[in-house]
Amino acid sequence: MSSRLSLVFVIAVFAGCSNLTEANPDPTLSLGATATDGTGSDRIYEVTITNLTSGQPLSPAALVVHGASVSVFSVGATASEGIRRIAEDGDPSYLVAMMAGGAHVADAKATTAPVHRIGGPGPTSVTTMVRASGGANRLSLATMLICTNDGFVGLHGVKLPSNFKPATFNANAYDSGTEANSELDGDIVPPCFGIGPVGGTGGGGRTPTAGVIRMHRGIVGGNALTSAHAWRESPALVTVVRIQ
Repeated sequence: MSSRLSLVFVIAVFAGCSNLTEANPDPTLSLGATATDGTGSDRIYEVTITNLTSGQPLSPAALVVHGASVSVFSVGATASEGIRRIAEDGDPSYLVAMMAGGAHVADAKATTAPVHRIGGPGPTSVTTMVRASGGANRLSLATMLICTNDGFVGLHGVKLPSNFKPATFNANAYDSGTEANSELDGDIVPPCFGIGPVGGTGGGGRTPTAGVIRMHRGIVGGNALTSAHAWRESPALVTVVRIQ
């Protein structure tokens, strides 16, 4: 993680922890740009991210609606700068800016609040709206596992439902491969110890690595992170409902 937490992340964790939904629910005001391929009318979806863990708060998330030819992240590939910043610092703004307005991208936006762990100080789910258009009918998202070195929860190009029935997806835990998993107090972002299950101080330390994205091995324990931060199976559930 960088020596200085992003302002977006700090504000979201400490000032926005009681925010359950986007401040502006109007789907016409999404941060992303609408695709202009002319192959179909816009479709609006409500996306809810629910934290299933008792030990891992999740950072504000980046959501991207895109076509099949677009890859936001992929296991075995090097993490983009946008994914790195989410996985290490919980900052979704760079990935959103990188994807918004791109070819075959209908929408790119960030939520404004963390998704708290079960038993934490705030809501365990956050809801926002996204827009799909034409062939841009797939959803990817990424949100930091706050009590890890460079872990994130993600969905990779799941197909949005064409009907109005809710669809649910299990979001997996990934390691971005950009930082050593020391699990040391000084290498974990301070918000982990403010809204996580165990106290501590945290810092801005980081040992860069040149790995690739892989499934996260989980918490080893023995340092600042313990079994209290562990999770089983998917850390988050994503529910998608078409509303227009």
